[in-house]
Amino acid sequence: MMRSRRRAGAFALACLAILGGAALSCGRAPSTEVVFWEFWPAEIVQPLLDRFEHEHPGVHVRLEQLTWQSGQEKIAAAVGADHVPDLCEVGSTWMPRLLAGGKLAEWTSSVEDLRPELRGWSLCSIGDHAYGLPWVMGTRALFYNKTLFAKAGLDSTKPPETWDDLYAAAEAIQKLGGGVHGYGVQAGERYILFKKFMPFAWGNGGRILSDDQTAAVFDSPQNLAALEFYLKLRDVGLIEHQDELDRQFKDGRLGLEISGAWLFKSIPRDAPRLRYGVALVPRPDLEHGTHASFAGGEVLVGFKAAKQQAAALQLARFLVRADNALALSIAAKGVQPAAVAADTAAYYREHPAEQVMIQQFETAVPTPNHPAWGDMEAAIEDEIEQALLGKKTPRQALSDANQKLAQLVAKP
Repeated sequence: MMRSRRRAGAFALACLAILGGAALSCGRAPSTEVVFWEFWPAEIVQPLLDRFEHEHPGVHVRLEQLTWQSGQEKIAAAVGADHVPDLCEVGSTWMPRLLAGGKLAEWTSSVEDLRPELRGWSLCSIGDHAYGLPWVMGTRALFYNKTLFAKAGLDSTKPPETWDDLYAAAEAIQKLGGGVHGYGVQAGERYILFKKFMPFAWGNGGRILSDDQTAAVFDSPQNLAALEFYLKLRDVGLIEHQDELDRQFKDGRLGLEISGAWLFKSIPRDAPRLRYGVALVPRPDLEHGTHASFAGGEVLVGFKAAKQQAAALQLARFLVRADNALALSIAAKGVQPAAVAADTAAYYREHPAEQVMIQQFETAVPTPNHPAWGDMEAAIEDEIEQALLGKKTPRQALSDANQKLAQLVAKP
């Protein structure tokens, strides 16, 4: 009998709690809904959004996942119709057209305090004006097979530091034969060849446009030397697309390649016994140049036509916070936080290969925020491919690319 009374009392208390909660809910203003478009799987992002809603009672986030196949077109259509989400994830290479369109909300004064805390501001800025927040970053580094290094008589604890080192290592591994190749030379592949060649050009002091973006400066001695070296690697390597180069590397048949952090996810799955190392992209020589690479990333932006601009900015500031960006990066692999505070996280101390990617950011170079950038990148890739196929000399390829770039710069 006593147990029954206790159960009845507990039930009554529970009912009162529910009714009280309902009453409070009825007396509370409707929650603010923030519409967020992004590309990551929901299981990666939703825990962050749940935490945001817990820390910001009264704000609800409606998540809509985009796909890489159609996401850009959907964003462009929404911007054109002024029927936009409140917050949107955008790839950094898409930013130039969005910036030129004048539809992005300017956040400069509202994010000034975050300047020292985040890297990658050039991805979402024009001058000192910020039109977004860098969220996570991506770059490319040198992956090398330690087993093949040892078989070729190389010191597997010392990755190549210079161009000469890189060529010598690739040559030694190429000589092993038996279907083994030294270096992975990127074949013509849109949006990828550029990121494989330009690290050598940037590292040698080469450039694409002038500082004010009014002139093409691609046809330079620095870029010519870089292209000649890149073509030289054909003699000690394999020319293929990105996926095939990665597959050859994981299969233990490729000694070195420039690749991205996505390998940190696929190698444990596809080649758990692979002995490999990660290093900065080699510089021209010990006395000259830098360990340069490509710098890109994912940016969070708002729009002038958005309904919940203040709440969208609040969500963006939450997502770029070091703990949240790190949580996403760990779950997703393939990217690193833009938040500088994440650099010293215990996770990176325990994963030194991934920490190399963060070190690579120090000398990585972003692409210009020019409205015609997409066409410019295509022009560079087309001409580099012509040189790779032996249809043009390196000098002619650079000259022709520069002419195309100059025409694009001159367009109103």
